Formats: sequence, structure tokens, C-alpha cells
Amino acid sequence: MKYTFNPEDLTKERSLHDVYKLTKKIKINSFDFYFTLLLVILLSINAFCLSSSPELISSIRQWTPLVFGFTTTTLGFLITGFTIFATINKPELFLSLMEYKHPLYGISYLKYVYGVFMRVFIYFIFWSVIYLLVLLFGQENGLATKLLRALMFSHCTKVVGVQILYILVGSSAVFLVLTLKTFLFNIYAMLMQSLRWEVER
Repeated sequence: MKYTFNPEDLTKERSLHDVYKLTKKIKINSFDFYFTLLLVILLSINAFCLSSSPELISSIRQWTPLVFGFTTTTLGFLITGFTIFATINKPELFLSLMEYKHPLYGISYLKYVYGVFMRVFIYFIFWSVIYLLVLLFGQENGLATKLLRALMFSHCTKVVGVQILYILVGSSAVFLVLTLKTFLFNIYAMLMQSLRWEVER
């Protein structure tokens, strides 16, 4: 089969950053967005109205090892599953998907489908790094704690910083769990597309 797209388009992205820029235009699932937003509101109420700074710090230090373990373990499974999935599908199907543009985003269906896959990986890697930094530097005698004590920030500034970090850690963990739903659906959709392609070819 002769393809009409430029082969160089397949290798246009040179880094994960390029892939992320490609997928920025793809909308986040509405349920994921609004559920995470609701959680941000609830965590904000707890952080700003119902809890003291020591309580929030304690929660952050308890949550971070759990979510870091979850993200790194899940990332390993995702990479393994994605590798197997990518190798069992036929290249002819992928090249056929490259021929068609997504009507909303103006990119090929191949870039759209795999861009969504890669965006999940990028989210997991980014937040794993954030959680690791909190683990390394946010402990009672960690570098961040000592710097905050040494620097002459006002007490209010420190409290707000703790509140924001509490909200970020809690909401990001739930958001990452929700992205797995999109990841799984994409696998299902690609499998069904592969079967349909076999029937119609």
C-alpha cells in the first residue's frame, strides 16, 4: 500500500517534551477534570479552614511514600504492558492510522492514540519526581525544612506553602489514578480498531 503522509512525520518528535507539546491540545477527560477539581476544593477547605499546619505536614509525609510507591510500581507495569501491546499490533495498522487526521486536533490518529498513551507516562514520571523530591527534602530534618527555618519567610508564607503542597500531593495522586482509566480504554479501543481493520482490509 502506498501512503500519502511524509515519513519524516513519524519521527518529528525528538524528546518527551516534544511529545507532551503535541498532546497539550488534547483535552483531558471531563470526568477526570471535574472529579479532580472537586477534590482540590475539598482539600482546600480542609487545608485552609479545618487543619493546622503540623497536621498538614504530617499528612504530606504520610502520603508521599505511598503515592511515590504507587506511581513507580504502576509506571513499571504500564511500560511493560505498553511494550507488549505495541509489538503485537501490525505496523500496517499503525501506518494506516497515520493517514487519517483527527477532526478536533488536526493530528494523525496514530499520533493522537499514542500521544494519549505517552501523556499518561509523562504524568507519572513528572509526579514521581515531585514525590521523590518531597521524600528527599521534606522530612523533619530534610534540606527544605532546614532552609525554611533559616530563611526569614513570614509564618503566613510558610503556612500557605504547606497548604498548597498538601493540596497538590493529594489531588495529583487521585488524578494519576483516574488517568489509568483513559489508558485502559485506549488499549481497548486500539484492540477493537485492530480487529475492525482486519475485517475491512
